[in-house]
Amino acid sequence: MNIDVVNNNIDVKHSNNIKAGFFDESRGVRILQSCNGLFLCCSNSASDCNKRYYVYNPTTKNFSTLPKISGVGGISRRMCGMNLAFDPAKSPHYRAVCVGRLQLDSGDYRYQFAVYSSEKGPWRKWGDPFMAEVGFEKGVYWNRAIHWISNGTANSCYFNLERQVLKIMPMPPIPDEWDWRSNSYIGESCGHLHYVEFFGAQIQFDGYEMKMDHSEWFVKYRVDLSRVVDVYPEMIQDSFLVLQIPGKVVRYNLICKTFETMHEFEGGESEGSLSFLGANGFQYTGSLCCV
Repeated sequence: MNIDVVNNNIDVKHSNNIKAGFFDESRGVRILQSCNGLFLCCSNSASDCNKRYYVYNPTTKNFSTLPKISGVGGISRRMCGMNLAFDPAKSPHYRAVCVGRLQLDSGDYRYQFAVYSSEKGPWRKWGDPFMAEVGFEKGVYWNRAIHWISNGTANSCYFNLERQVLKIMPMPPIPDEWDWRSNSYIGESCGHLHYVEFFGAQIQFDGYEMKMDHSEWFVKYRVDLSRVVDVYPEMIQDSFLVLQIPGKVVRYNLICKTFETMHEFEGGESEGSLSFLGANGFQYTGSLCCV
């Protein structure tokens, strides 16, 4: 199994702004999500209602265009998130979940789901409008469900696609005084769901893992980057973080507490200081799945 980390500053053909292959997109497309070998991408159009969404296989270079969602429960007027669900071990077909925000006559807002299946066809509205305080633009598919983290102190949630049900998921036990707007990461790795909250220049933090029954998060790793040195050892196949520092992308081994340079930017410089690649980095696993 070949696993790489794809970032918009590393490689043009595997970038956050893909142009090759999408010949009708003069402004290119952005990667929104990676899911078991497939990328969910969208055009760089100015407005939500004009965006086009694609499912792209970077191994075969094939892609398919998701149908327009216009006319499905008013979702296209204010889209908050588009998410991909694909598990080749269970089915050769993928599903997409769109989340739209609706404004009621009272002025309050509610959210609405619509689900598309590559096997069964068009978009279908799911359930009734509901309230939530989560970031729907950062969904992660794991354990047959798409997961979203809360935007504040409220519980997070996940949508089980097999049972077609929305359920509550607890937040990690982070201190109340910490600001939720700091740099956070949620992602799937080796069959587990992980969460990291990174605060400014912090170099010591915890990595959390969710139990399979969604009952609670527990501390999986305690990370200390204070001993990072200038000499990098050979690659060790283990659990790791990918970090960006000025001029480099670094892979940090959570078990052995060692690290190595994965990539050096041309010119030796990049904007910003120490940060995760959670926003721009995508795990890529080679797949021959048809899209």
